Amino acid sequence: MAGFALRKNMAFDWLSIHYRIDRIQPNDDVLLERISDGHLSLVNSEHLLAEYREGKVSARTAEAPPNKTSVPTFSRPLEELADHVKQKVVRRKHYLEKILAYGVPVFTADYLKPLIKLAAAEIADENPPGITSFYRWHKRFTEHSDARAIIPRTDRCGPRTLLQSDRILQLAEEAMAEVFNRSPQASGYTLYERLCDKIELENQRQLGAKPLKAPSRRTVYRMLKRTDAYDLTVLKEGKSVADRRFRISKAGVKTSRIMERVEIDHTPLDLFLIDERTWLPLGRPTLTVVIDHYSRMLLGYYLSFEGPSTAAVMGALRHAILPKKLAEPVIANLKIVNSWPCYGIPEKMVLDNGFEFHSDDLDSVGFDLGSHIQFCPKHSPWYKGVVERYLGTINCSFVHQLPGTSFSRFYQRGDYDPQKAALLTFAEFKQVFEKWVVDIYAQDLHGGIGTTPMARWQESMTHHQPILPNDLQTFQRHIGKVYSRSLRHDGILLNWLYYRSDELAPIMRSYGEGVKVRIVSDPEDLGEIYVWGPDDAEPIIVKAVEYDYAKGLTAKQNKFIRLRLIEQGEAAVDKAVLRKAKQDLAQAVEDLMTSRKLKDRRRSGALRGISSSKPNGSDLNTDTKPDVKKVSKPQKNKASEVVEQSQEQSAMEIIGSFQMKRWQGGRV
Repeated sequence: MAGFALRKNMAFDWLSIHYRIDRIQPNDDVLLERISDGHLSLVNSEHLLAEYREGKVSARTAEAPPNKTSVPTFSRPLEELADHVKQKVVRRKHYLEKILAYGVPVFTADYLKPLIKLAAAEIADENPPGITSFYRWHKRFTEHSDARAIIPRTDRCGPRTLLQSDRILQLAEEAMAEVFNRSPQASGYTLYERLCDKIELENQRQLGAKPLKAPSRRTVYRMLKRTDAYDLTVLKEGKSVADRRFRISKAGVKTSRIMERVEIDHTPLDLFLIDERTWLPLGRPTLTVVIDHYSRMLLGYYLSFEGPSTAAVMGALRHAILPKKLAEPVIANLKIVNSWPCYGIPEKMVLDNGFEFHSDDLDSVGFDLGSHIQFCPKHSPWYKGVVERYLGTINCSFVHQLPGTSFSRFYQRGDYDPQKAALLTFAEFKQVFEKWVVDIYAQDLHGGIGTTPMARWQESMTHHQPILPNDLQTFQRHIGKVYSRSLRHDGILLNWLYYRSDELAPIMRSYGEGVKVRIVSDPEDLGEIYVWGPDDAEPIIVKAVEYDYAKGLTAKQNKFIRLRLIEQGEAAVDKAVLRKAKQDLAQAVEDLMTSRKLKDRRRSGALRGISSSKPNGSDLNTDTKPDVKKVSKPQKNKASEVVEQSQEQSAMEIIGSFQMKRWQGGRV
């Protein structure tokens, strides 16, 4: 093959400048001529070879003569050649080697025919090549100085462009866009018919001109086959889908320590949970997670029967930042062996463009905690691929192995009914989930980081200790729903509740009635709020006027009660009316709990405030509670006896035995 050599008249490029070796001195110095201006320079051969080793010197390939097309040599691996092509290559190489062994050939019949005959006899070739064929092989071999030049380029046979006129191709492009815009599953025959219609209409418009000839159906099929896959996807599914499908993945974001970057997202779990009071399926909860990018450790989560919301994000952040308290054990002998050492304020929070993330509340929390908030581009989930992959792992590797799973697609269920197979209560699932997070996922080898998430976290903690807020009270002031309200003589009205305190008087005396104040409220407890005056550095804690009613009440429960009062047309609200409304809420929740509709039972879970922070929901403080069919104690005890049989069983095995015994007890 052609290459670089220290010989006379060798042409090469050195740092993109063309040179030619004029001569080589006896002391191995090389006299170089610069092609552009004929400048001569003396270079040591060792230095020139060192430059070649660094990739700064390259031999110049022979240029094709002007106005002459040159067939490129085959540059792909030889293993891709068909067997019959390989045989032709071996045959041509044999003739070239045998004839060139006698010296530079003379292209006459008297000289070449005897040599070709001898070479053919060695391989028993009954149809040896002619002198013209050998001439062509030799010419390509000498022009390229590369044995690959004799490989026949049968892959380049045939026309490289379509033979149809430009107008036909333009109409075909329009027809393709129309049929795929009408239906992404359009067939080639539909395209052919549409093209024929357009050609006929075009001929009718151009009277007297030469009519266009419609291509055959096979030609249209070939045109469709030759369309780029990207262009075809744009026509069928849109440009955004095509850009995602044909994008080239680049190196992901690199982090060097824990808490440098955290990613937050939601997912509905593929699992039905049951009500521990009625043993009826409540529905599929929504999980919000906060994961550390560097270690892949789960920092915190929030689980509830509400959809994605700002309150869920706040709950997950609260759990992620504070030191962890493991779930209360409700399944006997299902112990969480390892600790959960994750806590701290993140430096950067990466979110998608969900409505719940674009809120003043989250901006305020990020500003107060000193965390930078970064949003991914629209329709680009790979910008936070760590949390996306983690949510997929939760559903596929963990949730799909539990009784009551709904799987990712309904057709995967077959005859399996997830609502009938549902087994776990909210509190039980919380314990099982934290067992999987701490003792299974965190201790298993993670392919993306090359070690276990727990080991990665602990290794980074030796150099970068997580940072916590100054104290718990300071933290609670900064994380919650943020409001701006007017301060009046009767206090502050928020969520249909009045908040008053003598400590608000100095603010009103300084700025007057109606001054705007900043408020932070916990949507899971409306009993008290934090209030900042216009120039206050520290907030004032203000309790609700109806503190007994609002204490422990969630924003969703309060909204439900107030809407019921509005429907009933209550003009003046007093304590008695509120207590009566709260009892009505309890009755409505009980009715929803026993409803035959799954969406009603799921709504009852949301109204009771069942979440990872309150697995049993909020206490509605009702004086009377309707009768509800409850679980009999013996069945619960039987289930616990099954769990106690083996302390060394994995979480999945315990759940399996738990399910078997409960269903044997007739839990339907």
